Order: sequence, then C-alpha cells, then structure tokens
Amino acid sequence: MKDLISFLKTEFPKDALDIQECIDLLNQCIDGSVESIKGAFNAAIDKRDYQSLTNLQEMLQSIDKIQIKLEEYSSLLQLDDEIEEKIIQKESFEDESKELPDYDSLRVDQNIPYTLYDDYTHKRPAGFEIFGMRQDAKDWKEVLIKTCEILAEKDPVKFNTFVNDKSMQGRKVSYFCNDQKGIRAPRHVKGTDIYLMTNMSANQVRNVIERMLRRYEIKINNFKIYLKADYTARHE
Repeated sequence: MKDLISFLKTEFPKDALDIQECIDLLNQCIDGSVESIKGAFNAAIDKRDYQSLTNLQEMLQSIDKIQIKLEEYSSLLQLDDEIEEKIIQKESFEDESKELPDYDSLRVDQNIPYTLYDDYTHKRPAGFEIFGMRQDAKDWKEVLIKTCEILAEKDPVKFNTFVNDKSMQGRKVSYFCNDQKGIRAPRHVKGTDIYLMTNMSANQVRNVIERMLRRYEIKINNFKIYLKADYTARHE
C-alpha cells in the first residue's frame, strides 16, 4: 500500500489529493457513528444491559482500529504544501475560466439541493442552505466564509474553540488562526478575531464544514449545497 501511495503522490498528485479528501470525509462520518454508539452505550449502562455493553464495546474497538488505519493512509497521502497549493489554484483557475457563454450548457438547476456527502470537484456553487435559510455564494471560498460567520454568530464561544482544537485544523497547516500571518490566503471571519484559510479545494471546504456542523451538533443532511455549474464533462 505504501508503494502505491508513493506512486500516486509522485505521478498523479491530484488523484492522491482526491483520495485523501474522500478518506477524511469517511473518517469524519465514522465519527458520527461513534457518537451514536456512545449514546447507546450510556443507555445500556442505565439499563444494566451488560450483554449490549460488551457488544458495543467490541464495536467501538473495531471502529477504532479502522479509523487508525484510515488516518494512517490519509497521512501517507499528504502532499507537500507547494504541490497541494498548485493543484488547488489550478483547479480554481480552470473552473473560473469556464465562466464563458459557450459553457452555458454546463449550467445546472440551481434549485436542486445537494448534501455534504457529494463530490464537488469541478463544480461551482450558487449558494447553500443552513438553518432553513438559503445564502447566495459565488464560489467555494464564499460558501466557507459565510458558513463560518453564521456559526460564529450562533455560538461565538464554540467557534472560538476551533483555533486551539487540533481536530479542526489541517495536518500541516492551520485552518483557523488568530494571526493572519499564520495561514494561507487568510480571510477574516466577521464578528470574531479569527482568520480562516481559504486556499482549499471544493471537497476540502466540504470536509471543514462537515466538521464544524458536528461540533455544533447540527445534522449534516440539514446543510444543503446548490450548484451553478458542473464542469466535470470538460475534464474527462
């Protein structure tokens, strides 16, 4: 497996990044299952259901082993900062350059909702929905920034914890920081002292939003994405 990962990182770094993003999302989704099992575990304790306690404990141990392995693969897939940044910038530039009249055929119905479990590579957002309210957004940076501002306004104390929460940061770079010099492409989150790294791929934005929603105990499926265009066909 290590040889395969090394090969992908060297010869097909974009594919390596895509795989890493998918693994990270899978691991985050498994975290949600862990929380559900913990709830069932506590309920079994209250009922003194020792058979269920044993079964649930075994399941948690199995999941823990799986998550450790997934994290290992994801870490091995981590690209050098410069390579990852070039891939993200190239993807963003290519998609932005496609905002031309002859690409009208690639526009999609802006009223169809998508979830954070979808793949957003080569897709351009029209907006998103959170707490039942739709917000317009011209690109993925704006989706991320506006989502952060809405969450920060809802619970500023919780949002401020992201700065020192390692699980809310990247492996090699900070996503949330009080010093804009400490991150790439910093954008200030209105109403806070926090700066946000915005040089991310569409799927990285998706993953960060998914993490934030879990911290706020917001159901992932209650967050909707609306698309403006899908450029996938132009990259096949």
